[in-house]
Amino acid sequence: MKSTRSCHGTTPPERPRLVAYAKRRILTGGIAQESHSFNPIVTRRERFTIVEGPAAVELNRGANSTFGGVIDAACEVGVDLIVPTLFRAQSGGPVQDRVFEEVSEIMVDAAKRGNFDAIVLPLHGGMLTESLADPEGVLVERLRAIVGGDVPITAAFDLHAHVKEGTLEPLDFLSGYLTNPHEDQSATAKRAFQAAMRILDGTFNPALAATFLPMLTLGNDTTLLGPLVEIHAHARDAVNQGRVHDVSIFNCQQFLDVEGMGQTVLAYGNGEIDEAREVAGEIMQMIWNYRDNLIAKYPDLDDELRKVRESERSIIIGDQGDRVAAGGPGDSTYILNYLLANNIDVETYFPIYDPNAVETCNRAGAGKMISLRFGANYSIVSPSVTVDGTIIKIGENVPVVYDGPSDGGTKTYIEKYALFQIGKIKVLLTNQPYAYIDPDYFRAIGLEPENAKIIVTRSGYHFQLNFAKVGRVVTADTPGMTSYNIDQFGWRHARPFYPLDKIEFEPRRYEKLRR
Repeated sequence: MKSTRSCHGTTPPERPRLVAYAKRRILTGGIAQESHSFNPIVTRRERFTIVEGPAAVELNRGANSTFGGVIDAACEVGVDLIVPTLFRAQSGGPVQDRVFEEVSEIMVDAAKRGNFDAIVLPLHGGMLTESLADPEGVLVERLRAIVGGDVPITAAFDLHAHVKEGTLEPLDFLSGYLTNPHEDQSATAKRAFQAAMRILDGTFNPALAATFLPMLTLGNDTTLLGPLVEIHAHARDAVNQGRVHDVSIFNCQQFLDVEGMGQTVLAYGNGEIDEAREVAGEIMQMIWNYRDNLIAKYPDLDDELRKVRESERSIIIGDQGDRVAAGGPGDSTYILNYLLANNIDVETYFPIYDPNAVETCNRAGAGKMISLRFGANYSIVSPSVTVDGTIIKIGENVPVVYDGPSDGGTKTYIEKYALFQIGKIKVLLTNQPYAYIDPDYFRAIGLEPENAKIIVTRSGYHFQLNFAKVGRVVTADTPGMTSYNIDQFGWRHARPFYPLDKIEFEPRRYEKLRR
């Protein structure tokens, strides 16, 4: 079993300290990925960053991630962590079954060995496998079957998680991000960690009231402006006024074709469920009342690129139609073809997933001028590009450290890449898809974001936080697998749901008292 003693560093003064828990041990780890039902690229083992044991803790201490939050919370109170394994991948198609089963077996074996007081899981909540619609629920259920009902099991999920009754049944407590774009990943995990500690302490007896509604938010769904500001303020007030212990609001990822997909509200009381039931109902009613306002169209790409020549600042564009951050393939050429067709030849950084093109560049070698075909192997809204250019650089296993604030301090790497130049456009070809939510993806290969006039990312929300100091950030309305043109898909399981279908306001309800 891989384990480590948590650190003994001091906590910044603005953070409230917890009571130290002598000799307690927490089992943590698991698998985290966000899936897209209609992305045909199965997420295989090589897509995952895999860590375990003391090295996992050292690598992620202080990171603004859910795992970083578990580590920091344990560090603050001197709790030991057991980390059998943690698999993390960027968003994509459903995860290969054998990958999930590998992680499940490792975690279950660790649970069987025992010698821990609670389980705290830093997961995503929006993952699918080839055969499972709720793998997180399956993993927790397997762990619950080993440890029984007395051992607390808590988890931290992304705000875009798909949460259903089966997810909640084996959990004692679930916390979700309260921000979109996400900047509270660590804080969310600390809520889950603290809940486990307080259950052990006897000061928290979770009483859950949950509501579910089959509807999607599409575009006007950040917590920086729009209806979610008021909705989350209502949830905060309920907690601050002591009506409930905790509230999480899950705006389900929009590309999960699974039964029960939609909005979820969780309200936890401490031993008392009546007020939690009221709060969960109030919040879901607000979501329904704002349903039309939670849909919006993004700015037009033509309009945004027209401003480039007039502006002194850089523009960082989120390619809404092909967001790896939402499970897209990352190989759309739509924006690049627009730049080439309109002769917009300014300093541009354009990333694209194409392993075959990377290998072609590798064989040719840096410094060579070649004719290269790339892109649109999975995205069909724009044709592949065939063009003459120069291979500027090739490389592999390049470390990336997120500046943040979203996922700040997270450490990852670019596996294999080739930098291919067409005029002033630098095309970053990679053998794995990346979301590029942080400027360090470009700095890592020698491209300074401040020097570019246009930077394209494969993200719609989170890049806006991390690139804000570089230039003007905007998500452009582009076609593709992750655009909010959701009637392009052949839904088989999730319907009926709003806005594709006319539905009545009849939320499902679920309640649970910890025994």
